[in-house]
Amino acid sequence: MYRFIIDYEYRSITAELPLAPEKMITKLGGKTTVIDLVNYGEISILKDIGLRNISFRILLPKDENVGTNSVYFHEPLYFLSLFRNIMADKKPLRLIILRDLPDGTSIFNGDINLSIDGYTVTENGGEEGDFYVDLNFKEYRSLDLVKAVVSDGSVFEETVRETKETAETYTVVSGDCLWNIAKAELGNGELYTQIAELNGLSYPYTLSVGQALRLG
Repeated sequence: MYRFIIDYEYRSITAELPLAPEKMITKLGGKTTVIDLVNYGEISILKDIGLRNISFRILLPKDENVGTNSVYFHEPLYFLSLFRNIMADKKPLRLIILRDLPDGTSIFNGDINLSIDGYTVTENGGEEGDFYVDLNFKEYRSLDLVKAVVSDGSVFEETVRETKETAETYTVVSGDCLWNIAKAELGNGELYTQIAELNGLSYPYTLSVGQALRLG
């Protein structure tokens, strides 16, 4: 089963799409420059690999029983507002893709920073309240924050990273899933299986509000 999770740190939002798209298209192009030289003709100069373009269509159903993960169901307008706000904020999001086999084993999970390049919303007659959204994303890359440090007359740069002391337990709140708990508390969403193992949870990892989870 595929699960698509949007992690938008700028507004502290982590939300799973109620239905995974039927297909996702990833386009990757190079940055080839063509130069026309006099008396020689065209030559190609190969450059670094380009940014990925990702697109897919999702259904935002009005009925939570249609969703594959109704525990974390949100109304369609919640996502439509989220997409609009992300574009207005001019901030990137993280798209997390969980590829789970029927036995709960995860394979080739994805985690990529993206910007919303645009989207189209379609409503069909006879399906009032359901929204089909065609989303287009562009891979987002940013420079690490660096700090100049002077020591004994030498200047060098180091990457500045925030550190967070890991708590021993975490109390589940509404809207939580193991992935966003692992991301927020352990700094890596991929460690959600570690939390599941520590707490004797099995697929599909159902959580309840107020539940105390061991983190380490």
